[in-house]
Amino acid sequence: MGMRGQYVMVNEDTLERMMEMDGAELLDTLERLVEGGNAYYDIDKIWDALHLALTGVSASEPVEGDPLSEAVVGVHVFEVEEDDGFFACTEHDELDGIIRAMKQLDFGRLEHRPETEELRLELKREFGSLLAFYEQALAAGQHVIFSVV
Repeated sequence: MGMRGQYVMVNEDTLERMMEMDGAELLDTLERLVEGGNAYYDIDKIWDALHLALTGVSASEPVEGDPLSEAVVGVHVFEVEEDDGFFACTEHDELDGIIRAMKQLDFGRLEHRPETEELRLELKREFGSLLAFYEQALAAGQHVIFSVV
């Protein structure tokens, strides 16, 4: 894992349709949704470093039931071929718990994990942007799809 990460808001009907898709269809659908105006957030390649800073482990080893791990990599993983990328969703009713955990985080306690001050500041900025995106999704009644391709 080390590719670009993106979060996209989707409604209930879209999520249900996407759960039946393979990786190529998921990617095409996400691209069409973004082009069509769905809210999205590109975290680029720093998602794995953010997961490491928040949990102490790589995103390739998600921590089930840990809201900070789920904030980065999603809650429910789509069953697709590994070569097609990684896709996961966080349902609307799961966002509140993740947001609460993110708001309770003392980012200062993570300062020893990033190697440089520049990386620490970048991680803090991305964390804040991701939190704002989740708050927007919660307010809009949307689910969130996380993809890495």
